[in-house]
Amino acid sequence: MMCDIVIPVWNQLESTRECIEAIMRATKRPYRLILIDNGSDGETKAYLRQLKSGSSTEIRLIRNETNLGYVKAVNQGLKASEAPYVCIMNNDTIPGAGWLDRLISFAEKHPDIGLMNPLCNGHCERSIDEYAKHVEANGDRYMEMNQCFGFCTLIKRAVIDKIGYLDEVFGMGGYDDTDYSMRALRAGYLCASVHSAYVYHKEHLSFKAAGARDSFTLKGQAEYLKKWPRHLRIGTVFSIDKDVTDDGIETVLKTLLLLAREWCWVNLWIIGDEAQARRRIELASGKIGMPLHQNIKFNFIGKKFAKLQTFVRIVERAFGTKKRKKYDAVFIDDDKTAALLRFFYPVHTTKTVLMKPCSGMTAEAGRIVEEIRGRK
Repeated sequence: MMCDIVIPVWNQLESTRECIEAIMRATKRPYRLILIDNGSDGETKAYLRQLKSGSSTEIRLIRNETNLGYVKAVNQGLKASEAPYVCIMNNDTIPGAGWLDRLISFAEKHPDIGLMNPLCNGHCERSIDEYAKHVEANGDRYMEMNQCFGFCTLIKRAVIDKIGYLDEVFGMGGYDDTDYSMRALRAGYLCASVHSAYVYHKEHLSFKAAGARDSFTLKGQAEYLKKWPRHLRIGTVFSIDKDVTDDGIETVLKTLLLLAREWCWVNLWIIGDEAQARRRIELASGKIGMPLHQNIKFNFIGKKFAKLQTFVRIVERAFGTKKRKKYDAVFIDDDKTAALLRFFYPVHTTKTVLMKPCSGMTAEAGRIVEEIRGRK
């Protein structure tokens, strides 16, 4: 399958050269470069022109006399693309050997996944190509995510045909990738991090050159929240012991996945023997095809003082830090602990929902998320 690689360029000559040379070296699958010169200065402008005229690689060069912003530049590339796959890449990335082959091979096996990121920033003391070879052993392993990040995103043509291009309200960038991922999800396409492909990302070179990165991010966040609800933080507390059926565990996992796909950060606290609980969760996950998900975190609490530990964690969150913010709601399967949390609601002010594994659990969790967000 052919792939168009769209790269917006605004100066950063050395990084741009390093990125393009790495693509040419590390990419065996047929591709075309679509380079958007977004008002670069003379040296970078000359390099891109020379590259187009002197390279055996198929290149389309689009020149803007002024910097139109990252999002408009990307859209110029997307509109010029015709291939079954499009990869949006920053010019501060360096792909490892086999990166595109592995992304597209993964995409072909997963019709429900429309946007994909490679792994990034893990090679440390190894060379980029050495680490790319190392992660190849991950095979078909992946992590489902709520969003793909714009540093290197492979997009299926079907997604573009269905939802269109990036929203240009995001201007210089920031939350444009979050918005696009949400739109893809609403159209029926999931996002994933592919663990067998590797691309190094230097991060934010253009933002740093433009200055005021934080202001771009805050503006992007404000525009995003005009369109979409914010992420919720949900704590879930469930016991896994001999009295809990396998069907009950499967129901809990399906509920967690629904919450994660509804853009909730989910902390699951499991009460019971950790080794036994892990085995049963692993078996249930395999049975229902539960993917690893970025937004689901598993924690284990011993039976001793479980109610007290639960209470303390909720209260800690209520008076939390920037990194550990208050929960929007807690779902719990124990009557007494739920009653304790409700009694002390004036202290922690966290919505507490008694929720036991049953056939209607997943739908009820979805309803409560909508209620918290104020949807009708």
